[in-house]
Amino acid sequence: MLLPSGIDDFKDIIEGNYYYIDKTGLIGDLLRDGANVILITRPRRFGKSLNFSMIKYFFSNERDYSYLFRGLKIEKDPLALEYMNKYPVIHITFKDAKVNTWEDNLSIISEVLRNAYKEHIYLLKSEKIFDFDKEYIQAVLRKELKESEIRYALSRLTEYLEAHFGKKVILLIDEYDVPIESGYVNGYYEQVVDFMRGMLTAALKGNPSLFKGLLTGVYRVAKEDIFSGLNNLVVYTILDDFYSNYFGFTEEEVKKMLSDFNMEDRYEEIKEWYDGYFFGGAKSIYNPWSVINYISMKQPQAFWVNTSSNDLIRNLITESGTGVKEQISRLIAGEDIKKDIKISTALRDITYDKEAVWGLFLFSGYLTAKEKQIRGLKAHCTLAIPNKELRELYIDIFETWLKGMELEPNGTERLFEYLFEKNSEAFEREFNEILLKVSSYHTFADEAEKVYQAFVLGMLSVLGERYEVKSERESGFGRYDVVIIDRKVPRAIIMEFKVSEGDPAKDAQKALEQIESKKYEADLRDRGIENIVKAGIAFKGKSCSCRIA
Repeated sequence: MLLPSGIDDFKDIIEGNYYYIDKTGLIGDLLRDGANVILITRPRRFGKSLNFSMIKYFFSNERDYSYLFRGLKIEKDPLALEYMNKYPVIHITFKDAKVNTWEDNLSIISEVLRNAYKEHIYLLKSEKIFDFDKEYIQAVLRKELKESEIRYALSRLTEYLEAHFGKKVILLIDEYDVPIESGYVNGYYEQVVDFMRGMLTAALKGNPSLFKGLLTGVYRVAKEDIFSGLNNLVVYTILDDFYSNYFGFTEEEVKKMLSDFNMEDRYEEIKEWYDGYFFGGAKSIYNPWSVINYISMKQPQAFWVNTSSNDLIRNLITESGTGVKEQISRLIAGEDIKKDIKISTALRDITYDKEAVWGLFLFSGYLTAKEKQIRGLKAHCTLAIPNKELRELYIDIFETWLKGMELEPNGTERLFEYLFEKNSEAFEREFNEILLKVSSYHTFADEAEKVYQAFVLGMLSVLGERYEVKSERESGFGRYDVVIIDRKVPRAIIMEFKVSEGDPAKDAQKALEQIESKKYEADLRDRGIENIVKAGIAFKGKSCSCRIA
């Protein structure tokens, strides 16, 4: 049995007898959806392109494709079968529009539109198409149009197809937001947004030739940026219940797949590595790209994260302020965080809205929302890292960040081993050397205690699975700053931080006394851990003082 790794053409999968998890029920649900224009957002490599290919072959009147759907769920849907192979279909994808300049991006968009016209080149011989329209078609094929004229190529193609067939058109636009993200990353955001807004509005708003318009992407780009003119657009994100089981693999689908490939004994491993996504009402969605590659390779790897450079995510974390690093560190440690997420995303907001990054992490699949409450334009979400594959990525990002400051994970582990040994002099000596390397004093000036705490958590996050790290948790009569629990040996460290404006040694002693007076060790003793080191650490500029008990 063949696995369809990297194949997103439905016809190739069925005709090639590749393993296929039946998602054809999506077609019936889309037909029953009263919306004329629908945008479905999901992370990359979660089956969007394959589903759009399936939709194309189902509706296309190009030829009889009914044989592709034999034995699949859609055969039992009489309503859907009435629409099979009855409509002209335009199917385009902007997946390759990842380039450095607007001129190159526009050239790629023009080529995508040219290829769409080539698929319907028979229009040049149609007696139902006016000669001046045929001249426009020729201009598209020769890529002779001005930018202002290219905007209308999609809408005009729907008009030509309706005129030729006497049937309204289905328009499928896959990865509509790739040109927009490229524009944000490479500095031509306003140009690409202006163009895409004009093209999509012309093709989708009040278009009498349109039967249904379907779009996919990763982000619900803010309506004022792209969809300001589209009052007929309905958007379904990963926070919505609709279509939640059609993108990604469900628990039942993965279990059956493991059984079909005689790998039932790998269930716990595949779940740990690739499960954990919450899409709407679906509580256990697996990353399909990683699952397919895992079953093919028969060993876990970071398959999904290695299909992209992840540069945007890396830059957002490493260049972010203290708050983002500190909270990512908590996520790596297995904690959840609560955030208000804007349901629509304007990528440009990231530059001045510190909280906008969490929406980008969520919608692009780097975090998941375990719980959600939608309130107007925002959703109150409980965010978590979905699985081990993503956790490995975050650890790698922090390791790279630390290496940029000449810090190695082995040195970090040795540093905290000094605390377990109650060797305060060695800890002070090496940590002071680290503080001298990392930045200027001004880096630690604003919200200083939080900055130091975030830096320590960042260092701890790269220590792998050996240590359980907790921060800002209630225990005893207060909230400690950081606790490190050794998973191999029953021992732990409680750390309390102070920013000193006077004598760091005295303030470190005060931090130590706070640990003892507030009985922060209570939860650890309840877990049966008796070997507990208490460390009070006071920072002053680029130096620290430590007191241990």
